[in-house]
Amino acid sequence: MKRIGTLEILKPRIYDLDSEATNDTRSTVVVEPGTYDIYSDGLTTLWMMTGKLNLRGFRRMGDGMFGMQSYDEASEIEVTFPSRRFGPDEWAELVSGTKFMEGHPNQRLRLKSLNTEKVGS
Repeated sequence: MKRIGTLEILKPRIYDLDSEATNDTRSTVVVEPGTYDIYSDGLTTLWMMTGKLNLRGFRRMGDGMFGMQSYDEASEIEVTFPSRRFGPDEWAELVSGTKFMEGHPNQRLRLKSLNTEKVGS
């Protein structure tokens, strides 16, 4: 995959550590605002993020006791992981939507730079 640009996350967000996992106990990550690299191989596009594992959900407290935390809280464990993979049509739809629309109340992401050369040439 080739680095094709950068994306800015504007607000703290919660992402699945494995974007393809569907089980209810999948791990999530608290990602703080920042700039992240975008990669593409010409067929798929994704960005790499760094964040801290989320403590939400069941936690072992010790001596056979477990607790349930219903709010998001970053742990001290830092991870780097990819976003969901987007095909060409999905990527075009994503960047034209309100999450990227400058000044829109739903804006959460911003393309800071994007190389428009054909990837894979």
